[in-house]
Amino acid sequence: MMKIKIFVSLSLIISGFSLFTAQKLNFKDQNFEKAVIANFDLNKNGILEKPEADMVTNLFLVQKSITSAEDLQLFTNAKMILLDDNAIPEVSLKGLPNLELFSCTGCKITSFKAEGLKNLASLYLDNNLLENISLKETPRIDQLTLSLNQLKTIDITKLKHLRRLNVEHNQLRKLDISGNTSLQTLNVGGNTMKESDIHQGAKTDVTIFGAQP
Repeated sequence: MMKIKIFVSLSLIISGFSLFTAQKLNFKDQNFEKAVIANFDLNKNGILEKPEADMVTNLFLVQKSITSAEDLQLFTNAKMILLDDNAIPEVSLKGLPNLELFSCTGCKITSFKAEGLKNLASLYLDNNLLENISLKETPRIDQLTLSLNQLKTIDITKLKHLRRLNVEHNQLRKLDISGNTSLQTLNVGGNTMKESDIHQGAKTDVTIFGAQP
């Protein structure tokens, strides 16, 4: 009887250990899951486990028929994420403290939010359907590209390290860059905007492209 109890106990411990070590991640987007398993399933067991996800620093998921960006939160150590040419209507990024570059061009995004991305330096959201964008606690953004969207307003006053801004072909009529003291180049072509519609404040050495006469 004692041997049976010991055997059962050991079996339970081993089973529990296996479940603990596996830590299978649950994905909301099947195409996202399929793409990351193909690239990052190191032990080839057909699932992605948390230790495997934690090792990922670069996520290249271009043209994978992905429709949701929610699964990105599973990759907390990612530094670079490319989701170009998918179909993702809304993107909300948070819980990615190491992220430095994010690109989601040609994804039909209408709404974008980023919050608490302390290391994000480059953000590319060209060729979407963006009507609004919210950037909170993203102090290190250096390059912001938002061309070919439907933005009517944008608040970039808190982006103190912004050096390059491209907002070509939107619906902007005014732009305040008075707080962007590091800004070097600004492209506003394709908007109904004159240089007099751009509030520069004390900084007047910004090279501006595309402003109407």
